[in-house]
Amino acid sequence: MDLLRRGTAGRLAEIFGANLLEEDRWNRTMGFGRVAGAILARLPVTQRQLIEAYTAGVNQAMAATSMFPVEFTMLGYRPEPWRPEDSILVMLAMQSMLTWTGDQERTATVMRQVLPRSVADFLTPESDCYNEITAPRNPGRCATDAIPVADLIAVLNNANTGGDDNSGIVSGNGSPRGSNAWVVGGSKTQDGRAILANDMHLELSVPNIWYRATLGYPGVSLSGLTLPGVPSLIAGTNGHIAWGMTSIEGDFVDLVTIEEDTKDPIRYRSPSGALRFETRTENIHIRGRADETLQVRTTIWGPVLPEPLLGRPVAVHWTALDPATSDLGLMDIAEVTTIPDAIPKLHRVGGPPLNVLLADAAGNIGWTYMGKIPRRIGMDGLFSESWADGRRGWDGYIPPEELPSLVNPPGGFLVNANQRMLGANYSVVIGHDFSGGYRAWRISERLNQLNGISEADMLALQLDTDADFYRYYQKLALRVLEGEDALGSFPAGDLRRYLEAWDGRAEANSRGIALLVEFREALVKAVLAPLLAKCRDVEPNFSYNWSSVDVPVQRMIESGRPELVPDRQSFHDWHGFLRAHLFQSASRLAKRHGVTVLDGLTWGSVNEVDVRHPLTEGVPILRSFLDMPRVAIPGCSHCVRFADGKYGASERMVVSPGRESGGILHMPGGQSGQPASSHYSDQQERWVKGLPAKFSNEEIAHRLTLRPRVRESIKSIR
Repeated sequence: MDLLRRGTAGRLAEIFGANLLEEDRWNRTMGFGRVAGAILARLPVTQRQLIEAYTAGVNQAMAATSMFPVEFTMLGYRPEPWRPEDSILVMLAMQSMLTWTGDQERTATVMRQVLPRSVADFLTPESDCYNEITAPRNPGRCATDAIPVADLIAVLNNANTGGDDNSGIVSGNGSPRGSNAWVVGGSKTQDGRAILANDMHLELSVPNIWYRATLGYPGVSLSGLTLPGVPSLIAGTNGHIAWGMTSIEGDFVDLVTIEEDTKDPIRYRSPSGALRFETRTENIHIRGRADETLQVRTTIWGPVLPEPLLGRPVAVHWTALDPATSDLGLMDIAEVTTIPDAIPKLHRVGGPPLNVLLADAAGNIGWTYMGKIPRRIGMDGLFSESWADGRRGWDGYIPPEELPSLVNPPGGFLVNANQRMLGANYSVVIGHDFSGGYRAWRISERLNQLNGISEADMLALQLDTDADFYRYYQKLALRVLEGEDALGSFPAGDLRRYLEAWDGRAEANSRGIALLVEFREALVKAVLAPLLAKCRDVEPNFSYNWSSVDVPVQRMIESGRPELVPDRQSFHDWHGFLRAHLFQSASRLAKRHGVTVLDGLTWGSVNEVDVRHPLTEGVPILRSFLDMPRVAIPGCSHCVRFADGKYGASERMVVSPGRESGGILHMPGGQSGQPASSHYSDQQERWVKGLPAKFSNEEIAHRLTLRPRVRESIKSIR
């Protein structure tokens, strides 16, 4: 709780020192501390009362404790009293993590400046081709001939393709965060019930980001996951409806190009004429050295970033910085009993815009958005532009009654895995870089095949490690090996057998996939870096990291055009280019893992779960005491079972409203934040191995009885 509020307020350097100064500068530039106060002032009376009561409870517990968590002792400070604003800061921490897309807009803006528009569009696909199956919007771009050959050739002819190392420009990893959620209705289950599954993908740490809780008061019983610091159930059930969430991966940020007054640099152009920049001063305390003073210029659209874009200042216009977009409205779902009642309430909830998947006790299922989604005029939001003439900007937010929803579709299920939910029939642009298309397609494929679904079936699907996403790269590699005797120091036959041994999954004992993952990443960098190298000429820190990067890479390779080979000084055709990068990938993989042959290299040798405590990054000696053990884990970054080192399922939940006793709930680590406690890591093994774990447990292990001074009643809490 203390780290979350400090991080968002830009106060980490005062306890950790200058290593976290850059993060503090960014959060101070955004001004989240001031935003939190403005949000608090706007809250309805009932929400204000709730947050004040929660604050009083936190401070009562802090005042009564004889020993604070061990981290405070290690860092040598005591936590300050909790404030209502701190709960808002925790909410804003999640909103910041889930909705910041300024880096994507910066990337796209530079590309539009440097590249032909057709090439920029080709390299920034809105979603992948699996998404065009689940929700068609523009399937034509997935055709094999959907490639701007002439413009790509022109860019490559003008690029330096002589082997310069431009690989740092490009990453093929996409967003490491996301989530899965799906609901099945009564027609798909054993007994007509609706069941919800939800696993949220975040950076893993101990203590875990979520805290499981059951809250009961007259007429209401809530069970599920809370975010420590926020007095609300984030995902779970009230016995009548169950709800889970995923990131929309929409566009909720615009970088507004500022037109400074050339005659008066303290002014800028706006639709209402020339305005003066406002300035606020942020004083950052830094442990072990003098304070730093940060001057932040602000505009009517938001704060001005310290880094210009294409040589011009840009201001941040972001839903997270608008106090009108955040509240505790999710608490209102506590007493809702049906999906038709829940959806209108969710449309008015503030906080991060999210997909919400719903199941109710009558067997109904639904999907909708919650949160405020911008309604843009004169633009789609992908590129930074000037708003000075008033022809571009935001016209508020999509009205609640116009937000889309789906209830009880004919197929009997609904899925979101961060893919675009809406096809060509919805005209509003929600985002520009959706991920999860393969995950959504795979989940939908399995649900189509299943009937009589139970909670165990839902968990099995959460643990699905099918990795057919990499099948293209297996076929490509085997094609390259045809007719080859050797690939550098590797006998071609050995590599061929290793790749053919792949079982199509990302299990710990799967062979072959480690090379496919390495080969894909190498190709993404090698194919695209020459096209983007000149972007660094105009923006020195330019980097490209697009979720659906495989679409342009595969189109270029499958074109077979020798003119599109990235390094034509070294390679005359695609075969030679691919051959070289397959060998380099095999060599890097072997060297990294200390082997001379790849045959025995399993996926578990490569993919280990890495769940760390925040302190051990700076104090490695504490890792054996605070971190979870590094072990092989099934799954991959494109699997339904998302597992990629530090990133993975921060929880797995399966529940049918009204039948919570049959539900399942996993979380990494444990429920306690105290390393000496038996509950610090007691849930880790079940999470790693995917073993069933009860959603709710009626057995009371410990009881705390509060005896009030006025002794008319005695209340027990479990």
